[in-house]
Amino acid sequence: MVEGRRANLRRMGQEQASQYKRMMAFVIFLAAALTLITATFLNPIFMKKQIRTSYNQAVVVRQVNKNFDVLADVIDARDEDDANLLAQAQTQPIADHIIDYTLGIHWFKVNNLGLAQQILTDINQGIDKGSSSGAQVINNKLKKQGANAPYAIVKAFDLNIVTLGANIASLLLIVNVIIVIVTIITLISLINDMRSKASTRMLIHNATAAGMWAGFWLILISGLLALVPVIFDVDNIEFGSILEIGSSVFLEYVIVGAIIYVICAIPWQATSTK
Repeated sequence: MVEGRRANLRRMGQEQASQYKRMMAFVIFLAAALTLITATFLNPIFMKKQIRTSYNQAVVVRQVNKNFDVLADVIDARDEDDANLLAQAQTQPIADHIIDYTLGIHWFKVNNLGLAQQILTDINQGIDKGSSSGAQVINNKLKKQGANAPYAIVKAFDLNIVTLGANIASLLLIVNVIIVIVTIITLISLINDMRSKASTRMLIHNATAAGMWAGFWLILISGLLALVPVIFDVDNIEFGSILEIGSSVFLEYVIVGAIIYVICAIPWQATSTK
């Protein structure tokens, strides 16, 4: 009888089990979300592949052309009919260099003249006799700027903001890695604590239930974020192009959330009380 009471004391009540599930669901969601962000938005290899999808290519062409139009104003080479002068093949190298500069593992940035010089080289190599007359005029006038050309690029392409973004991305990468490690340690601790208070069957049931909730919240939140550029006009707001490109990435998060949900649903159902 005494042993039975001790065993009952070791069993988790329904309220305590719910608390464990909520904590575990939050930890799993946080670890999954930060891991996805690190592997996608903070990964230059992934983002360079992402901007080559059919939808995102149009976003990149539009954004780089906006900066190129500003460049025309900066160097006083603007024509009233000049707009969208660069084609996809001419904008892609520029976007690639900005992504390489901004994302990945790097020290904190303090100078963007090197990036400006790369963009200047991309413009010189991309614009040839087959390009539009407006683009050729702008390129010729840009060459006449001499040593001042990189500074015109810095102003036209908002490279000071790009530098700030690169430093924020570097900080986020460090913070994400630290938080993911902490969440993994926390998850292991929760599992060990639950193991001492519940049977293996109940542990699997509660843990997979938490995984299902984490998958559900990942689907819901990512789905809402993916709909932002669809519901709202983000073309004319700051960082609107990032929101548009991010929309397709969030759709992939929805798929990951669905996979987590399905994987956890199978053992959850198998361990349900019959």
